[in-house]
Amino acid sequence: MTFAARLAASVLALAAAACSTVDPGPNFVVPDEQFDADFFFCRVEPELLIAKKCGPGEGGDNNNCHFNSSAVSGMALAPHPTVDCADGRPTNRAQIGAGSAAQGNLQAASLVMSRDYTTAPLYLRPTGQNHPRTIFPKEDPVVDVIRQWAQK
Repeated sequence: MTFAARLAASVLALAAAACSTVDPGPNFVVPDEQFDADFFFCRVEPELLIAKKCGPGEGGDNNNCHFNSSAVSGMALAPHPTVDCADGRPTNRAQIGAGSAAQGNLQAASLVMSRDYTTAPLYLRPTGQNHPRTIFPKEDPVVDVIRQWAQK
């Protein structure tokens, strides 16, 4: 092996040895992304999950795939009475209390949401990317509801 080849091998070995992982420390936690719950209950759930028949709807529609946990493995939703809203806020907090079906739906949707809505499965999947069928096109007005929720 020539001197230049040994030198190059040594430099590569040193560079590889210099690469290491970063220790996040003993108290490392992944930040829990919080999205506006009121906006979810008054806009996202009725205009996306119910209107687009993703989840439980009124009238017994069989297209409510996410209501059937055996039909979908992700974002399982639970039926609950429509949340009463006025001025963009739920009027009866008992409808959305801890442990309620409404809270479960918020949590399920939040897990597939992102601040960059264009990378969020809540946007990508129903627009036909990695989903059994297209629920709505990328130009649908409900996309603006998803975008707004990402900013709240």
